[in-house]
Amino acid sequence: MTGFASALAYSSDSAGMHPSHTLPLKLDAIAVAGFPQVEIGFPDLEAYAEQIFPGYIKLDEAGEGDLTKLVDVAGKVKGFCQELGLKVLVVHPFSGFEGYTDERKREQGLQRARAWFKVLNALDCQMLQVGSSDDPSSSSDYDVIARDLRCLADEAAAQDPPIQIAYEMWAWGCHVNTWEHTWEICKRVDRPNFGLCLDTFQICGKPRTYADPTSHNGLLQHIPGESALTTLSASLSALSRTIPPSKIFYFQISDGARRHSVDELRASAAKQGISPLYAWSNAWRPLPFQDEIEGREGNEAGAYCGYLPVVDVCDAVLKTGWRGPWSFEVFYEADMSRDDPEVPRRWTRSAKASFDMIVEKLQEKGY
Repeated sequence: MTGFASALAYSSDSAGMHPSHTLPLKLDAIAVAGFPQVEIGFPDLEAYAEQIFPGYIKLDEAGEGDLTKLVDVAGKVKGFCQELGLKVLVVHPFSGFEGYTDERKREQGLQRARAWFKVLNALDCQMLQVGSSDDPSSSSDYDVIARDLRCLADEAAAQDPPIQIAYEMWAWGCHVNTWEHTWEICKRVDRPNFGLCLDTFQICGKPRTYADPTSHNGLLQHIPGESALTTLSASLSALSRTIPPSKIFYFQISDGARRHSVDELRASAAKQGISPLYAWSNAWRPLPFQDEIEGREGNEAGAYCGYLPVVDVCDAVLKTGWRGPWSFEVFYEADMSRDDPEVPRRWTRSAKASFDMIVEKLQEKGY
């Protein structure tokens, strides 16, 4: 295992998580499964603050709200983690920050970042994940985007201790939605504490590459003379030759499911006012090899239907020479929304098994 990952983490945050799956319950499940690190979802942290402090006011776009209470909660979570032998690898997702020409909106974003930095400090966490903006009102000018992120990186570097910024492409992002885009932004930001978070789901789901959850077979249909796998392979080959390993701050792992119907997905997206790709990400992201893992435990076979070539993406990232933290970030609403306190423990246990299977497949490739 150590030949592939310097640390293994599991994300505490999941879309549609039932309130009974409290943050302490999930942290305990993560530790019991054998993960040494955890990726904390900011919404998960605020949900816990609401449980401890009735009437808690969430932080807004300017970082205003019950910040003192949230910092207090973060300190409690740090204590839980220390008792469980966990380290907080990163907090996510900081979004809707970059690409604004309105000075007032830019300053609001920086004020929010400063508030989040206080929370990170209370958690003893030195990395913030920033998701590429999905706000259509933001600028498409990469110089403007890089300027804002450079300012964020400088603010983060001035913290004590300094904080790293891990920039992630969201496949539904308006202007930055491929790994090539994030790498171009990273070069323009040009700060040592600014790097990338790569994600198997986002890379496969990015526009014009591989997956399309609204098509009959889950694959892109509009690539003349090429298959989706051929297009993805070319992209992964370029990734392996392009991104320096030092600029990959960590690597998120999940699969994508084909269990939903296209009509169901479109209806869910329309109800939420988001793109079908975003809705798919929020509700149908199981673990790699999850059906096989569940089958071994005597559970329902074929329940998750993951189909993304996750191992191929892992292979491409490892070919850069990178050997750093892996984190399992999964969103599967049908399970996560159930009033069943065993759900977090079952998923974290399966995630550990998923990692072992990925390692086995990579060893077959010669690692």
